Amino acid sequence: MYRSDKSNEPMLFPRLFHLGARLDYSNRWLKLAEAMPWEKLDELYGKYFAKNSGRPAKDSRLITGLLTVKLVKNLSDEEAVREFMESPYIQAFCGAEYFSVEDVLSPSVLSERRKRLGEDFFSFFDSEVVRLLKDSKAFRLKSVKDPGNAGLIARLITAIKNIFG
Repeated sequence: MYRSDKSNEPMLFPRLFHLGARLDYSNRWLKLAEAMPWEKLDELYGKYFAKNSGRPAKDSRLITGLLTVKLVKNLSDEEAVREFMESPYIQAFCGAEYFSVEDVLSPSVLSERRKRLGEDFFSFFDSEVVRLLKDSKAFRLKSVKDPGNAGLIARLITAIKNIFG
């Protein structure tokens, strides 16, 4: 007689697990997370939302983290959200405490935030995040396929490409 103790779920990633207990802290995303100016980005992000009315906005670290992932990997909004859903390291970088297997947000939120957030947010994001990426040397930015149609993020990517170029 044989009885298997194994479930059909992969052992490495049970349905939900506490990220802090199982990740390799030498991972490049976790190292970048330690260096990111999350507090300043949160302060600038918060200026674009009402304090005590309306539906609560998505967390600034989640949105800023996804914008950074998009920038580093030259991804569409949909691809950035997919990367987030597939990688516990990117989820941890974006501030998640637990690995999530359910949809956390719609890719359309990134497009809406790019429209809503102002120049002071993106100026700081451009200067500080690009500097961190350049200093870390753990990330190599992907080339831009069509910078003309992507708006502000495309201009940011083009600026970064010129810096590294």
